[in-house]
Amino acid sequence: MRFHAPRLAALFITLGLVLPGSTFAAIKCWTNKDGVRECGNVVPPEYAQQETRTVNPRGITVEVRERAKTPEEQEQERAAKEAEEARIAEERKRQQDKAAYDRVLLSTFTTEQELLASRDRATGAVDATIEISGATVNALNRKLDEMKRRAAGLERAGNPIPAELKEDVASLERQIDDKMQYIESKKQEKAQLLQKYEADLQRYRELKGTHPQ
Repeated sequence: MRFHAPRLAALFITLGLVLPGSTFAAIKCWTNKDGVRECGNVVPPEYAQQETRTVNPRGITVEVRERAKTPEEQEQERAAKEAEEARIAEERKRQQDKAAYDRVLLSTFTTEQELLASRDRATGAVDATIEISGATVNALNRKLDEMKRRAAGLERAGNPIPAELKEDVASLERQIDDKMQYIESKKQEKAQLLQKYEADLQRYRELKGTHPQ
């Protein structure tokens, strides 16, 4: 038997007045296809997947069964769960990697001065490479200037510039460009080294509980 919710409430009140202290079976309530709230002893099959509420003889909701999720909602829940699990796993790995790095940092350097000395050696090696490359660029530029003067002299004399000379000029320009790019990459490498050592120094001080010296 089905009742609309308002009628059911009135029925509960009436039965409560007529038969005080009586016990009634719990009633299920659902919303039909017309949007009307209905109640009864059994939820009709066509509404079994919807949200249902169980009410006691006083009309108070004692249980709510959520509607069945759609395949799309289930997929969204699965994806969200997988994303959260991946986030937790990534954070756990990050913490493990950090702890491992801390152990290496403490085992590699026994004092702050050792860490600073390591920084100076590493950046000094890069500086030396930059200096050597810079000297090479200067030598190439001098050679290039000489070739360009030769080419300019030939042009002023009304003579054609040999193809070999043109090729040599182009080759030198490429070499200089390559060397300049290499020098720039080494400067970036030094900047990254300084940044890394600064982070290591701060972390080392945290682990040791020391202050800047």
